[in-house]
Amino acid sequence: MNAIDVASVPTDDGDLAELLTAYFKDICTRYWEFEITRESFDAEIKPGVRFLLARRDGTPVGCCALQRNPESGLEGVELKRMYVDPAARGTGVANALLEAAEKLARGLGAPQIYLETGTRQPEARRVYERNGYTEIPKYPPWVDMELSVTYAKRLG
Repeated sequence: MNAIDVASVPTDDGDLAELLTAYFKDICTRYWEFEITRESFDAEIKPGVRFLLARRDGTPVGCCALQRNPESGLEGVELKRMYVDPAARGTGVANALLEAAEKLARGLGAPQIYLETGTRQPEARRVYERNGYTEIPKYPPWVDMELSVTYAKRLG
């Protein structure tokens, strides 16, 4: 089994950009009835975001981000842009990304990580639940989004 390497990368990292484009296309396919634009997708990312990139043998295979989101009304940091290349799913990449994100969040002094995902992303929901994330009431701006599901995990 090949080792998964997870490291912080700048927002303009080229490998990160490719994964985010793949994630955007995946979201547009799953939620086809919504007019998701790249501008609205990118606008969810706030100043000060911290991106993590997972590589296997030097090949980028997944990413995620942590950001503060005061509009949510929740304490802690929000997990965004969690994506694993379909060819790398089921190989531990998502678990490695979550472990690195939780370590980073603790280092930032965050008491919890919270996130939004969708009902049409059952594989993501399984990963979060397996890693100790529990469903919470929807937070802004997801409160009225029928296809949204929100989770949180307290950090020890």
